[in-house]
Amino acid sequence: MRIRNNKVNVFLSDDEKFILKRDSSKLNLSQSEYIRNLIIGYEIKIPEVKEEQKPKKEKYIIENIAKALEENIECLTKVKNRFHHLGYFEDERAIGIKIEYLKSQNTTLKKHMTIENDKDNAI
Repeated sequence: MRIRNNKVNVFLSDDEKFILKRDSSKLNLSQSEYIRNLIIGYEIKIPEVKEEQKPKKEKYIIENIAKALEENIECLTKVKNRFHHLGYFEDERAIGIKIEYLKSQNTTLKKHMTIENDKDNAI
């Protein structure tokens, strides 16, 4: 037997619907549970995101970009060597230029990572 027998239809704006979905999901509640808690006067506190998580996420992204750059450099080096063996010297030179550019970008990225790590350690 059902405890709640009264159905209520409510019209919401797009913004209100978004807020309802966002806040109920943050609390791992259904939208109905969320609304019922508000009705009975339960003060719902949405957990705040700590500022510490953002730098860690950015650091993780930068590290993954650096790793991907290194993998791309290795792959391009293999292609460059294959072009050399096949006699495609112009293509080999063009890829060599791209490899050098990627290596300089990777060096810049690693310097940025070092500076960010120094800032984190200084705080």
